[in-house]
Amino acid sequence: MTKTALVAGASGIIGSATAAHLTKRGWTVHGIARRPVEQDGVLPIAADLQHLSATTAALADVRADAVFITTWLRQPTEAENIRVNSALVRNLLDGLRASGHPPKHVALVTGLKHYLGPFEAYGKGVLPQTPFREEQGRLDVPNFYYAQEDELFAAAARDGFTWSVHRPHTVIGKAVGNAMNMGTTLAVYATLCRELG
Repeated sequence: MTKTALVAGASGIIGSATAAHLTKRGWTVHGIARRPVEQDGVLPIAADLQHLSATTAALADVRADAVFITTWLRQPTEAENIRVNSALVRNLLDGLRASGHPPKHVALVTGLKHYLGPFEAYGKGVLPQTPFREEQGRLDVPNFYYAQEDELFAAAARDGFTWSVHRPHTVIGKAVGNAMNMGTTLAVYATLCRELG
């Protein structure tokens, strides 16, 4: 039996790598993005997760066993990050629920800011000691990762799917137009070093 996945943020660094990984293992993969890019074996879905009605319509025929949420939108303040990025998760999961076929598992990718706080809070207050551990409590600062997790937990309790949260420290990969990619910085630095001997 072929497994089916929905990758939210399929045009980004993590989403495109996840989609490629799953297609190589025989999964049927739907990739949702505001502006989908062509990927071998990925069925593109164009939708802006900020809009529930458009998301619901775009997902009407999707029957995903697993959903991978690898998307977020950077905003000027953490309050706006929380408002926008929690809505992305909520609208995606509500859209799938409306189709009458909620997934069996949802994986949410967040990151190091779960432990260090948002960009606005870096270097302020008391930070936890490293190494970071899953069982560490949340920091006492507003954080859009926490808001995304809360949306995931609420939908899982309501719809009965299992969930996982993945918090990589740093991700290096390829995605056209992605400015938050250490790989690009390292490549430029290596090129300069080679040229300067």
